[in-house]
Amino acid sequence: MFFFPQLLLARKAQTLARAKPYVVRLSLLERVPYLIVAFSILLWPGAPRPVAYAILGFSLIAAMGGGGLVNPAWKSMIAKVVPLRRRGLLFGVSNAVGGLLGMGGAAISRQVFARYEYPYSFGIAFLLCAIFQFVSWGVMSLNREPTVQPKTLPPPTKEYWRRLPRLLHQDRNFRQFLIARNLMILGGMSMSFYIVYARWAFNVSDAFAADLTMAALLAQTVSTPLLGIFADRRGNKLLAEMGSLFLALALGLILVATQQSWLYAVFMLANISMAAGMISGINISMEFGPPAEMPTYSALASTVNAVPILLAPILGGWLVDVWGYQTMFILAVGLNLVGIIYMHALVRDPRHSPSPPQSSGA
Repeated sequence: MFFFPQLLLARKAQTLARAKPYVVRLSLLERVPYLIVAFSILLWPGAPRPVAYAILGFSLIAAMGGGGLVNPAWKSMIAKVVPLRRRGLLFGVSNAVGGLLGMGGAAISRQVFARYEYPYSFGIAFLLCAIFQFVSWGVMSLNREPTVQPKTLPPPTKEYWRRLPRLLHQDRNFRQFLIARNLMILGGMSMSFYIVYARWAFNVSDAFAADLTMAALLAQTVSTPLLGIFADRRGNKLLAEMGSLFLALALGLILVATQQSWLYAVFMLANISMAAGMISGINISMEFGPPAEMPTYSALASTVNAVPILLAPILGGWLVDVWGYQTMFILAVGLNLVGIIYMHALVRDPRHSPSPPQSSGA
C-alpha cells in the first residue's frame, strides 16, 4: 500500500511552489490510524475479534497508503531543503538515530507488556507509537522550505497518465536502472528466510538469537552514517551495488558456515546491506530526470519496484518448499550478482549524467 498510491499525487506534487503545507496536512493520514487503534483497544477492550482485526487492518492500510500518497511531495520538499551531496548523510544519520531509538522503544515495550494485561498492553503500545508519530510530525512542520514556482506545469491528467509508458521508453538510463533494481530486489528474497534457516541449521537458542539481533542492529546503526557519507561522495549507484554485494556475501557465508559463530558476520552483513539499500533506494530515484519531474520519476520507480517487492518473499518461500533453503540462497546470490553487473555495465550514475529532454506531453 505504500508503493502503489504514489503516482496518484505525483503530478500534484510537481505543481506546488511549496510542498511543506501539503505534506504537513497529508502526513496526518500516516499518524491518525495508530491513534484510532490505540483508542479502539483502550475504550473497547472486549470488541469481537473480527471487529478488532478489521479496525487494525483498515488502520494499517490507511497509514501505509497515506505514506505512499505523501511521499512524492515529501521528496520534493527534501530535494529543496537538503543539498544533493548531503542527502546520504541525512538518511544515514536519521536511520542510525532511529535504530538507537528503536532499541529504546523495544525496552519500553518490554516494560509495558510486563506490567499490563492483554489487550491494554497493546493499546498502550499503540498509544505510545502514536505519540511519537505526532512528535515527528511536529518536528517536520518546523522545516523551512523555500518557495520555488514551477517553471512549467505538468500536462493534463489524462495525458499525464498516457505519458508514463513513454517516459520509460524515452529515458533508457532510467529504464535500465529499474531493471537492475528489480533484479536486486528479487535477490533479496532471502531476507525473509536466512534467520529461519539459521535457527533450523544451527539449532540457535533464543539467547543466541537475541545476541545475533543486537549485533546486527549495532552493525546497521554504526554503518548507516558511513554509508551515507560514502553515497554523498561516490554516488548512490555505487552504494546500491555495494549493498547487493554485501547481501551476496552474507548468503555465500551462510551456505559454507560450519559453526554458529559465523552467523554474526552473516547477520551483520545482511543488515548493512539493508542499510545501503535504504539509503541508495531513497536517494537515487530523486536524481533521475529533470528536477521539475522528480516526483514523477520517484513515484514511478516505487510503483515499478512494488511488483518484485511483493513477489520476492513468495518466490523465496516457493523455492524453499520445492528445492530447499540452499537452492533458494544460491539463486538469490545469482540474482544479486546479475543485478550488480547489469547496473555497473548499463546504468550511468544519474548524478553525473545529463537529464533527458522533457517531452511536451503531446
